[in-house]
Amino acid sequence: MDGLNCDALQVVLAVIAGGIALYLIRRTPTLRAIPFELKAPAESQPGWCAGEMLDAPGITVSGRPDLIQCFDPATGRLLGRVPATPLAEVDAKIARARHAQTAWAQTTFEQRRQVLRTLHEFVLSHQREICQVACRDSGKTMIDATLGEVLTTAAKLQWTIKNGERVLSDENRDPGFMMMYKRARVVYQPRGVVAALVSWNYPFHNTIGPVISALFAGNAVVVKASEHVAWSMPYWEQMVRRALSVCGHSPELVQFVTGFADVGRAVTESPSIDHVTFIGSPEVGKLVMRSASANLTPVTLELGGKDCAVVFADADMSQCVPVLMRSVIQNASQNCIGIERILVQSASYDWFVAEMERRMRTVRVGAILDDEPNQVDCGAMVLPCFPRLEALIADAVAKGARCVVGGHAYEHPRHPNGQYFAPTLLVDVTPDMDITRNETFGPIMVIMKFTDEQDALAQVHASPYGLGSSVFSADRVRARRVALKLRAGMTNVNDFGVNYICQSLPFGGVGISGFGRFAGPEGLRALCVEKAFTEDRLSFVKTPIPPIVDYPIADTEKGYMFTQQIVAFAYSESWWLSIKAGLRLGKLSM
Repeated sequence: MDGLNCDALQVVLAVIAGGIALYLIRRTPTLRAIPFELKAPAESQPGWCAGEMLDAPGITVSGRPDLIQCFDPATGRLLGRVPATPLAEVDAKIARARHAQTAWAQTTFEQRRQVLRTLHEFVLSHQREICQVACRDSGKTMIDATLGEVLTTAAKLQWTIKNGERVLSDENRDPGFMMMYKRARVVYQPRGVVAALVSWNYPFHNTIGPVISALFAGNAVVVKASEHVAWSMPYWEQMVRRALSVCGHSPELVQFVTGFADVGRAVTESPSIDHVTFIGSPEVGKLVMRSASANLTPVTLELGGKDCAVVFADADMSQCVPVLMRSVIQNASQNCIGIERILVQSASYDWFVAEMERRMRTVRVGAILDDEPNQVDCGAMVLPCFPRLEALIADAVAKGARCVVGGHAYEHPRHPNGQYFAPTLLVDVTPDMDITRNETFGPIMVIMKFTDEQDALAQVHASPYGLGSSVFSADRVRARRVALKLRAGMTNVNDFGVNYICQSLPFGGVGISGFGRFAGPEGLRALCVEKAFTEDRLSFVKTPIPPIVDYPIADTEKGYMFTQQIVAFAYSESWWLSIKAGLRLGKLSM
């Protein structure tokens, strides 16, 4: 008996060992990441001060429409002047991408994964350099850069590496009773050359994110980044191109173009572009859609939001308050899914306002790469739209709101040429105020009061936007119920923005927040042609054309009755009706 137990144990251990070995074999990548180095620009170093201090920072150069002036929005210091891509060169870049994509479309998923692994390893091992470049170009803090630029990009790379092949592999479909002798499936094929016109708030992630999906789907990609962050674009472009090159693929697969509206229009109007992803405002999104329509080019539009957070009185305030502080202060609230409306139930309203006033008064703004350590919570703003923000606040105050903290542009004592807006707390806001219907994209916390679920939903839906949303409550059933009633493309219970870290989920909105999705299976498949495909299961079983309906049709009435019985035979709800139809078919065929 002991011998039998010993033999059985050996068998069990062998099976376990074999299973572990098989797992490790499958888990180990066939093509590993290839290390490479890329020097970050000198201007990204902390304390850099070699550039000219601009008295009136701006992106245009007088008399030189072919140049973009780049500067640090946190200090107003000149970073350089970048040539705008000539329109003729835009077409040439698209053509080079098209040529390179022919070979890339034939690569295996494993070869594409290797490129993403190589990029992923570079990002993880060069986090500080990437964050410093992003901070210098967009004025954000290192923490905000880590969370919004690096973490999100790493999440997208990892998800695509692990799940991309499964998402884009051929998908078998049920052919139905009538076509049971066929195999039916969806084949996901590359579109060809896709374009991404992306916003300036996260220059690294917004640029690299579309490249990741485009490349894995087998496409080439043309990226038109915002002229407001043109300085960092060469670094991002070189990073991706080096990853392609060291893996043995053409760097021409990825093309960056830089410039103003005319360059963006040249991309979206091009008949050689097979898909356009645009991240920006509703106003520009309409122009993109109009120009793309000339060639019926499909578009995905993410057009910002006026995201809400509904806070019930029973919410865990020790968790809710810090989360909502970050939702407003992170990146100076220059976030597509930043919380721009906080609705608090009346029983907790006064306490919530007092706590947020205490916290907002302590927020420190500044230049993270130039100020002393531990002195900066909130960075600068890329676009100095201060008169518009001040007008929205003034309208709200005139209609009964109270501006408790801030409410104006802020002149930094150390960086008078920097672009800062004072962290602002605006309370007693109601849906009739302009600020509830216009995206602010600035560090302005708006607090509104509601009584019950119906009141909260009515106030939320007074805005035409519908991108992200949050609901905070200890009652999970109620939180889920309200969250699912919100007219928004995304929602989080007891959290903010985490749906984007879950890269398996689609990202996008409804209403004037746009349509289409990126991220998740939906985003990856949007960059493919979803081709319906059928073939015979058995080579000797094919679709016949019965003589009764073969051309020329001898008896059209009899032919009609025959086709009518085919429908009854294949799609009747009862077997008896199908049998009767089958008998009639046999009789008509005689």
